[in-house]
Amino acid sequence: MSLLLLISFGFSLSSLFLMVIQPLSLGFMLMLNMMCVSCLVGFIIFSWYGYLLFLVYVGGLLVMFMYIISLVPNLIFLSSKVMLYFFMIFFSYFLMNYLFMKEVISEEMKSMKLNSFSGISCGGGELILMLDNFYCYMVLGVILLFVLISVVKICYYCEGPLRVFKFKYA
Repeated sequence: MSLLLLISFGFSLSSLFLMVIQPLSLGFMLMLNMMCVSCLVGFIIFSWYGYLLFLVYVGGLLVMFMYIISLVPNLIFLSSKVMLYFFMIFFSYFLMNYLFMKEVISEEMKSMKLNSFSGISCGGGELILMLDNFYCYMVLGVILLFVLISVVKICYYCEGPLRVFKFKYA
């Protein structure tokens, strides 16, 4: 039942991305979606893998929040229409998942332990090092290299902050 709640919550947060227009609230929705995905990964595969995924995402999102907050003026965070849309979508996904998954999931699946997969042993290390995944890792490395180069080219050290803050001391 908790997996159905997490899946419904994740799908409703993903559909809420279309309704939110302010960048700070988009980042907040991304953080909530990331927490939902980390919990799902922790339930299905390993809890340490979900925790590691959570820490990596939080580190990246904190950098993104600092950058966005320095650029964007203060706007309305969430409106009541967005929250109403979220709850409508959440309950509809939950009901659809519950009604359709009730017939699909057999009794053996209900009694199965989530973390006891026989194909994955030793923490899933051999799954990561498979030869089929080599090209995916190479493409991911090239993409991260291009992102690193573009961030270094965008940032100028002599320019200072993006928006000047004026504080009056008493």
